[in-house]
Amino acid sequence: MAMVTVGLPVYNAAPYLADAIQSVLNQTFRDWELLIVDDGSTDNSVGIARSFSDARIKVVVDGKNRSQSVRLNQICRMAKSPYIARMDADDIMTIDRLQMQIAFMEENRTVDLVSSFIYSIDLNNQLQGIRGSTSMPKTLGEAVKGFPIVHPAVLTRRRWSLKNPYNEQIPRVQDYELWMRTFLTSQFAVIDRPLLFYREIGIPYKEKYLHSSAQIRSILKRQYRHKLGIQKMTQVLIATRLKDALYTLFSFFKQEDWLLMRRNRPLPMQELDDAQKILNQSIQRNLTHML
Repeated sequence: MAMVTVGLPVYNAAPYLADAIQSVLNQTFRDWELLIVDDGSTDNSVGIARSFSDARIKVVVDGKNRSQSVRLNQICRMAKSPYIARMDADDIMTIDRLQMQIAFMEENRTVDLVSSFIYSIDLNNQLQGIRGSTSMPKTLGEAVKGFPIVHPAVLTRRRWSLKNPYNEQIPRVQDYELWMRTFLTSQFAVIDRPLLFYREIGIPYKEKYLHSSAQIRSILKRQYRHKLGIQKMTQVLIATRLKDALYTLFSFFKQEDWLLMRRNRPLPMQELDDAQKILNQSIQRNLTHML
């Protein structure tokens, strides 16, 4: 039995999937299994996944499009490892991500979930900045504003994930709903260094952003209206509407990337060069892994 299961749900990720898989193969921590679960891709994602010959990789294909929430729960049920590491098919792990996160969890036995800082990258694997925070919300009023947890950078104890599955009725922001549902009874942490290259710059996000925002409002109104109170709920809902308007405006003027990059801290030249070298090392091909 492997120490950690890397769960990789895939839907039409052919341009980036090979780099994502390679970054798992290149991990300094070797005791892992990789579960690649396809969600009805219509591109060559399945072919790319099956082109890797490592015995630790399992590719699951049923031809159905069922949503990421369903696939994440499926991965948790299939996993046998004590830890589960999340990852998206267009992201890239630093080579020491699993080593760092597992060591942290082994040293902090009361922590249920750990995330990390992230490097922001564009469609061409170019570094665009860094971001992260270790300040976790302590009250519901703070939590509604969000969590410093980057979903694909998360590693959990499997027993916690089995006890706290994703809501399969929520196709997006399933992570937000799960953190809101569990943060008062669980212990979350963030490692204050980037362990994931998070692809976001250059991807059209407007429709996804607005859809996610609407789902967050629905979750808050349905599950937290009475706990928050009318005044607080009204303030939160107005704030999300204002953000929607701002995002729509910037999108209209084709400035989505600028808005996204405002969340990041620019990297000094030397740090930028070092991070780019780490990225290149993370996806360096080893032909012995390929058919």
